[in-house]
Amino acid sequence: MFDDELPEFAVRGEAGIDLFERRPMDSQRRSRFRCLATLTPDGRLQDHSGTATPQAERLATLARALAEDPLLAPMSLGDAGAWPRAAAAYDPLRLFLYLDFFRAWQVADLAGARFEAQLAREPGALPVDPGQLAGAITPVFDFNRLSRGLALARALVPLLRPVLAQPGGEERHEGIGFALRMLGDLCLRAGAPIEALACFDTAVAAGDNPFRRRKAIEAARAAGDAEALRHHRAGYAARWKLPADLAETGDTE
Repeated sequence: MFDDELPEFAVRGEAGIDLFERRPMDSQRRSRFRCLATLTPDGRLQDHSGTATPQAERLATLARALAEDPLLAPMSLGDAGAWPRAAAAYDPLRLFLYLDFFRAWQVADLAGARFEAQLAREPGALPVDPGQLAGAITPVFDFNRLSRGLALARALVPLLRPVLAQPGGEERHEGIGFALRMLGDLCLRAGAPIEALACFDTAVAAGDNPFRRRKAIEAARAAGDAEALRHHRAGYAARWKLPADLAETGDTE
């Protein structure tokens, strides 16, 4: 139904107006959506993907147009008279794009709610095999569910630390590290740097790489944790050349 070149689209989220892209997944006959950036109430565009900054002006304009778009006027699912109509003066493909997003968002929300409920029912137990954790967290990340990401980070980090302390299981550890990196990003976006640092600390324990170390340094800075900042700078510099933007004076010498 969709042209693969459909533009980004805007949805009001928890921290501002989120900008999404649609990624076709032809093998599964469905789409994947990913949050690229958020336009905050003070007018800043937060780049979540590394691709939004070069097109910041265009994306910010798209986000600001959300309130004036007749296609996106408030409606009730139980009132057909209030529904936007594809036959009206709207872009029919945009209407179906939002419908596809709505369906995918609801499916992801249902899965996330079940995951949270399992954690609440069985405190101290992981609802899924650790190696499958990234698959459970990815929809939370893709849809930029900040409150859920923060709640999951608080619940999961204490459960995952002992798992990572066990020998072996490197493949599972990689999946855990990826899941924690996504949760850490959500915590940073939610303004919770202490929880973000806990996620990135544990992600580094799952498997050290420059990207996770960078995230840990950024979170330590945001949290004002000087000890963690020194620790992760030293950990980065011990294995890789420390970039200037992560270094204090003399760190790159």
